[in-house]
Amino acid sequence: MPAKILTIFNNKGGVGKTTLTYHLAHSFAEIGKRVLVVDLDPQCNLTITALDMEQIQEIWEPEDPYINDFSRASASFQQMTSKPRSIHFLLKPTEDGVDDIAQLPPPYDLAENLSIIPGRLTLHRFEAKVSERWNSV
Repeated sequence: MPAKILTIFNNKGGVGKTTLTYHLAHSFAEIGKRVLVVDLDPQCNLTITALDMEQIQEIWEPEDPYINDFSRASASFQQMTSKPRSIHFLLKPTEDGVDDIAQLPPPYDLAENLSIIPGRLTLHRFEAKVSERWNSV
């Protein structure tokens, strides 16, 4: 059976998108549905709600060099992709106009049937780059 995708979106802030997403994800997981949430909001409220700050730091801190200058030359890159990474880390090769990541990192497991691809506060850079490219076409 193909995956079903549910998108929660609204341009206006403060309407409950994060709260709704958080509770829907947990509810679906509790009734046995496999759920993957992807935090695409540069404010990362879903990630901050779902994970402890120590867990977030374990994900974000090793990514810092790659977010600033994505390079696969590092010997530690394959080790980096063996652990959960943020959505900006996954999108960074696209932002820089290079190849996709060959081995995608696993999502972060929150509970039985529930995982997250965490957001990252630097995601605004990706949005800016996409906007620049869109306007230059």
